Amino acid sequence: MAQPLDEDLQSRQIAVYGRESMLKLSTTKVLVCGVNGLGAETAKNVILANVKSVTLQDDKNVVIGDLGSNFYLSEKDVGKNRAEACKAQFQELNPSVAVTAITAALTPELTKGFDVVVVCDSTLETATKINEACRVQTPPAHFIRGSINGVFGSVFCDFGKDFVCNDSTGESAKSVIIHSIEKSASGKQALVQCVQDIDIDLDDGEFVIFSEVKGMTQLNDGKPRQVYDVMKGKKQFKIEDTSSYDAYVSGGIANQKKMPLALKFRPLSECLADPGQMMDSDTSKQTDKAKAFDESVLEFFGKPEFEMKFGRSGLLLLAMRAVDKVGYEAASAEGGAEKVIAAAKEINETYGDRKIEELDEARLKTISAFAAGAGATLNPFAAIFGGIMGQEVIKSCTGKFHPTFQWFHFDAEECLPDSPPKAPHPKGSRYDAQIQVFGKEIQEKLAKLNVFLVGSGALGCEFLKNFALMGCAVVEGGKLTVTDDDIIEKSNLSRQFLFRNHNIGQPKSESATKAACIMNPALKVKSMTERVQPSSEDIFKDEFWDSLDLVVNALDNVKARLYVDSKCVLHCKPLLESGTLGPKCNTQTVIPHVTENYGATKDPPEKEAPQCALHNFPHNIDHCLGLAKSEFVGNFETVPTDANDFTKGPQKFVDSLIAASEPAAAILDRLVGDPKFNCAMPGGLLDALVKEKPSNFDQCIGWARRKYQSYFVDRVNLLIHNCPEDMKTSSGAPFWSPPKRFPKVVPFDDKDEMAMKFVVAAANLRAKIFNITEEQRDLEYFRKVLKDVKVPEFKPFKTKVELGEGEDEEEKKEGEAAAPVEADDDNEKLKGAVKEISVESEKSKDTTYFVNEFEKDHDMNFHIDFIQSFANLRARNYAIDEVDFLQAKLKAGRIIPAIATATAMATGLVCIEMFKVLGKKKGEHYRNTFCNLALPLYSQSEPAPCEKIKSGSRFDPEMYMDVDEIAVPDPQTVWDTMVVKAKKDITIKGLVEWFKKEKSLDLLGWMFTGTDKKADSSPLDTRMEMKVVDYVESRGFPCKDKKRIEIGDSPPTARVLELKTSDGDDVKICRVVMEFES
Repeated sequence: MAQPLDEDLQSRQIAVYGRESMLKLSTTKVLVCGVNGLGAETAKNVILANVKSVTLQDDKNVVIGDLGSNFYLSEKDVGKNRAEACKAQFQELNPSVAVTAITAALTPELTKGFDVVVVCDSTLETATKINEACRVQTPPAHFIRGSINGVFGSVFCDFGKDFVCNDSTGESAKSVIIHSIEKSASGKQALVQCVQDIDIDLDDGEFVIFSEVKGMTQLNDGKPRQVYDVMKGKKQFKIEDTSSYDAYVSGGIANQKKMPLALKFRPLSECLADPGQMMDSDTSKQTDKAKAFDESVLEFFGKPEFEMKFGRSGLLLLAMRAVDKVGYEAASAEGGAEKVIAAAKEINETYGDRKIEELDEARLKTISAFAAGAGATLNPFAAIFGGIMGQEVIKSCTGKFHPTFQWFHFDAEECLPDSPPKAPHPKGSRYDAQIQVFGKEIQEKLAKLNVFLVGSGALGCEFLKNFALMGCAVVEGGKLTVTDDDIIEKSNLSRQFLFRNHNIGQPKSESATKAACIMNPALKVKSMTERVQPSSEDIFKDEFWDSLDLVVNALDNVKARLYVDSKCVLHCKPLLESGTLGPKCNTQTVIPHVTENYGATKDPPEKEAPQCALHNFPHNIDHCLGLAKSEFVGNFETVPTDANDFTKGPQKFVDSLIAASEPAAAILDRLVGDPKFNCAMPGGLLDALVKEKPSNFDQCIGWARRKYQSYFVDRVNLLIHNCPEDMKTSSGAPFWSPPKRFPKVVPFDDKDEMAMKFVVAAANLRAKIFNITEEQRDLEYFRKVLKDVKVPEFKPFKTKVELGEGEDEEEKKEGEAAAPVEADDDNEKLKGAVKEISVESEKSKDTTYFVNEFEKDHDMNFHIDFIQSFANLRARNYAIDEVDFLQAKLKAGRIIPAIATATAMATGLVCIEMFKVLGKKKGEHYRNTFCNLALPLYSQSEPAPCEKIKSGSRFDPEMYMDVDEIAVPDPQTVWDTMVVKAKKDITIKGLVEWFKKEKSLDLLGWMFTGTDKKADSSPLDTRMEMKVVDYVESRGFPCKDKKRIEIGDSPPTARVLELKTSDGDDVKICRVVMEFES
């Protein structure tokens, strides 16, 4: 029986998997065999996914080297059974999952009764036997096998011969709005034309279900129909023959229907001999012939033989089999590589026509490296493959996302030292595995590293765990600084695995670092709670940034990432960047003077719905939620904030808005509202402080009922009055054509659950503003009060309706002509409104009104109740599908879907790059990665080099035009800095003279942008005697206490120095920094 879902705790996971999959997970029993680092990472991710039970099987005892990859083992556990030693901590990770341990040896009989069996620390012979036992069970158990050997890893999946994947991508179902459907000739496909102003994202071969089609009603039968010849630019596609259907009239929506995909898995024994299709994550590691598209290779492209014969995956499978044959200890011992190579050549011949064609020196070197790392479980690789295998467990029991079919191999040979450590390898350290692979020198560098970790949420917790296990900053001279200004909430516990229930309300950085120190008491870590931003530069000073060896971002927003990136560029520090979104993760490696920086590329701005769609013409639930969120902010945040400011000084309030360039009409709206939106009700401060100011809860109920009438009845009647159903455009076409949906009013009904939910939420939120402490949820009490509530009559009037971009010019003129001409000027109205409101506000000038700041994660605070009910009632106005509470919470709260598997994988990939930074690798050795565990897709590429700017003509992406400039220095990159050394009292005149003397350049202008200060357009010669520090301070950049300040070209805020050569040529200057002499 499925366990009930704790939606508050599991909200981020439900956003990824959905309720149905989460319920399936809660009935799943998982056996994890081998609790080494890989087994521990897999078990952690599966337990956080909220399965029914996890059983840890291991007959081995803890050795000191296990502490380098299993985060729940300590020195006091050495000699104990591995499963028993960490069972209690895994149980504490998620109390709703039953965690047990088996200390007996792994045998086929142990697999009985489990839904999924994961094997992590076994030979191929043992794994094959366990796989066969899983297949013959009734019902069969799904089987996953993973292995790590130094910087090489693999995973194999067998989910049986009748596995069904219900959703291969995990993406939201796509939807298109129909403009027309062709009545095709007999036997021909019909063309479907979609509306032009909405993108279509369908792909050939997908299926859709039609609805709301008028005329050709045969399409409304709920049957999935395949789409063909999708042309996204033309917004059209084709469907089946429609010659026998009625003629199309209008309307229609096509919603994607995800079709089940049947997969037939083969057992491990077969897949060792014939691996089938595999995927290479890094095509740069394929054979030279493959990379050159040699004719001898072309015939194999797209075939299963390709990766085996010419790809990286075939080589790694061969090396894995060879190491398994020789034995892990023997393979990594002195002379072991030769034995493994001999075994590999022998096994290769058994593949016949599919054998690897090129076992050249480079590929034999890879096999030798594989042998040298045999049996070494490195933490970063455990994190990567623990993420992959944990996701495969979830896929196997839910059918959500496409499983690995059936092999995946991955390596990071490029991070190995140029001179690998030689056997025999030293023993007796928790870092034995890393020393075996990288040697003592790299381990010592790790121990002395000075790292700044920015963020200790989901990514930050994983990074801290990784750093502790890797031995990062564990000796004197090493230091790990962690900062995060956030506190722990219940919803964090499902993926931020260092936190427990008793940590809720505590600072994340403090709790996370304490947990990491338990994993490795030698960790030299300092936790901070300050946000890294311009206002905290007095805390994170230049000296702090200069002291760092490496910066690791664990942030969840672009603005913060860009700021940290700018500091790393200024101080020339390597930055390791990563992010996740549901099952997707990406990493970026930023190396000074080698790669481009994080801010060099920008994502396109997020598309926002036009205001006309939100207010008048919604056609999906997102539009309804957008207006609901806006009305929440307006009613319960903006109004009380304005009330507090107004009562402190009415004229001062108005003057401050004028100073902020608010037009009189906008200020008037905040004072008295807009009749187009408020209809028969007053608005703004007139509503809150005069006309509808409550003194008891019943009056708040009355206000909520009148708001209902205004939103869902009067406002709709006003729109219909101005845009009747039979309205035509100037071209004679129906105005109410897709995507517009003609609305209808939704009269209030106290028996309607959603209507009552709106009134309850609105009344309680309104009461909170006015410090009416009573909280009321009793629906019968509300119904009793509502019987006596008076609702004002509203008479629609002619007014202009906002149609948005591309609105018909004739309609626009008609709307403007229809709008009533106001007799009084807005400024006169403004004075009258201030006077009227001031009289009443004076009576309560000592009152502080409560501001309901939007909080998405407290389900009992009425915030999401208001937004969900508003959105659904609005959806009823326009016959749009409604949304449940959780979906409203996810969408309105802009909650980022997050799961532990992708987070773990991202941090493992980043930590691999750390080894490269320590080894001072060349640019071609670094990797940026994009992964989508849902597909699955793993893609790696070299980071883009930093752009070099040279003198001459070039396209400037910031100015979006061609420019012709002299580069100083020439060439230059974002990493270059020009240093001006001067005394603290240097004037702007002195700066002008410095450029003339040192660089033969004329400084003609100096402007600051990107701050809240208005640009200073005064000529530079009027400021010559002003001190540089005083001028920089005046532009909003505190600097008087600094030893170094940026004075030119510093993104994301810009300080623009206008320079020319003596010949009058424009100059492109690099970053300019002024250092003050002591």
